[in-house]
Amino acid sequence: MHLDIPSAYERVRKYVRKTPVISAEIGTARVFFKLENLQYTGSFKVRGAFNKIIKHKSRVKGVIAASAGNHAQAVARAARILGIDKVKIVVPRSAPEIKKRNIKLLGAQLIVEGSHLNESLKVANEIALSERMTFVHPYDDLEIIEGQGTLGIELMNYDFDYLLIPVGGGGLASGVCTALRQFSTHSSVRIIGVVARSAPSFFYSFKQGKMVAVEPKDTIADGIRLKSPSELTFSILSRCMDDVVMVDESAIRSAISWAYYHLGQVVEGAGAVGIGALLQGKVTTNGRVMVVVTGGNIDERTLDAILDGSPI
Repeated sequence: MHLDIPSAYERVRKYVRKTPVISAEIGTARVFFKLENLQYTGSFKVRGAFNKIIKHKSRVKGVIAASAGNHAQAVARAARILGIDKVKIVVPRSAPEIKKRNIKLLGAQLIVEGSHLNESLKVANEIALSERMTFVHPYDDLEIIEGQGTLGIELMNYDFDYLLIPVGGGGLASGVCTALRQFSTHSSVRIIGVVARSAPSFFYSFKQGKMVAVEPKDTIADGIRLKSPSELTFSILSRCMDDVVMVDESAIRSAISWAYYHLGQVVEGAGAVGIGALLQGKVTTNGRVMVVVTGGNIDERTLDAILDGSPI
């Protein structure tokens, strides 16, 4: 299994934004925040989407993807910029309205099927086979992982001891972990995955050393609401990730609010779990911590409710 992440970075760099890193203090830790919420389409997902589609562009007649929303927007954007007209996206019924709206604005055909992402993936795969479209998986794909790993290349410019990174399907974490472990300057960084307690499959899989599927509950962290990671991402993360922690819904809400008032950033639930882990004391250190803020696509009414302390 070989991931050529530096080559992927050269491939996608003109299509992605080199997002900023800002810093603040949480408790005794100096914390840096990699702001992928400011990425094109509002999340890191464009990195993998462009890498995948560019590598197969000459053979692609149409693309289909399944996503909780962010991967879908990324695939739709990449297809449009690269001149692919036929694009279909399957999202679960729980996908936020802002993500569904943006998918349609990017010119893709929206299909709402499934109670969670794993069910939507099955539908998308069936359509891909019946209509002979290229299936762009959100995480169970080496070329997607390779593209997501380009975020790790940008982290090389910073000095930190810990990395907190959200884990749903595990594509981003797999790519970034691989990138950091390949470079001696960052090979000793302690990498900690963060999951929502309402979608804990990766937590139990990692702790038990085997794939464990857990039916997810409703969570504000919709971007990491999965029944299970993939065998591919689990095998990578089992080797290169040091630990994984869970955060509850109240911590995620607090993290979204904290990011808004202390960083001036709009952050979605999945993007805020690393901040939540620090606020909830799941990770404590006097060292330097890098937190990957993976996305900012949150419904306006949901954000308003969180900031007001109202029920969602």
